[in-house]
Amino acid sequence: MSEKADWIRLLVKYKGKCSQCGKEIPQGEYALWSRTSKAIKHVKCGAGTVSEEKKEAPVLELECFICGKSAGCAECGFDAECNRAAVSQACICSQCLSDKEAYKNYQEAFLAKVRKATKVKI
Repeated sequence: MSEKADWIRLLVKYKGKCSQCGKEIPQGEYALWSRTSKAIKHVKCGAGTVSEEKKEAPVLELECFICGKSAGCAECGFDAECNRAAVSQACICSQCLSDKEAYKNYQEAFLAKVRKATKVKI
């Protein structure tokens, strides 16, 4: 993988330290992240390392199928291999997954979505 293609633009969920200038990158700011080196840097520090198409692409964060909140893609164990644009939109956040009634809650969420889509009582 080339250096240019390796850096992706994302919204920072946890503060970090820029690998280029050493200054803090606060939560909620956009930054560049390298999948191979697991390094992060300010967008301005990484000028020229990201292709224009990557820079403009929005970061896709999946919603939890059960509760509708963020599925926690950045913390997911499959993040490095996951193509969020192609995977199932039925991911579950760690909080819902740890619930003892996770499967039942998933079934209820599924039925609610079917009812809404078809406007049929099931």
